[in-house]
Amino acid sequence: MTLIILLALIGVFIFIRIPSEKIFRLKWIQSLNKYKWFQNPWLIGVSLFGMNLLLFCTTGLILYVMTVMMIPFLHLVIMAAAIMMSLLVWSSLVHSREWGEGERLKTAMAGSSFYLFLFLFILYKWGTYESRYPGEDGGMAAVGFFLGLLVTGLAFVIGFVMVAFLPADGREK
Repeated sequence: MTLIILLALIGVFIFIRIPSEKIFRLKWIQSLNKYKWFQNPWLIGVSLFGMNLLLFCTTGLILYVMTVMMIPFLHLVIMAAAIMMSLLVWSSLVHSREWGEGERLKTAMAGSSFYLFLFLFILYKWGTYESRYPGEDGGMAAVGFFLGLLVTGLAFVIGFVMVAFLPADGREK
């Protein structure tokens, strides 16, 4: 498990260091630049919040539907694909337009706040957790809460750092 997390972090750092002209970008995010609302960093952040919500809910729905199928390790592939899609969306957004001073920070805070809210919700549920019946395994619940905190905390930090501090050269010409 530790090796997988370490390899994933190394992969993210390699992804961040790739020159921007070699990064695949989502064209529909690039095309949003022509709209007036896309010039406001707060509205871009709200749309990023919506994209994060959509990606999270879609992944959750796919994983829920997969509980019917008994294909081992397919859930890991689905989660890896969701991570790559999130990185692609964040990177495409950063390279979609020219950014003024402080605009990317506003966008990153508004857009990544979805994962911050989810982190705080999981923290609250863990803090108020009570066994539903005697003999319930609270240790496994703690492991689940901890993994939820780990995933949402990392998603918030990585999304925030990528949007706010990833080197951007502006729009693709």
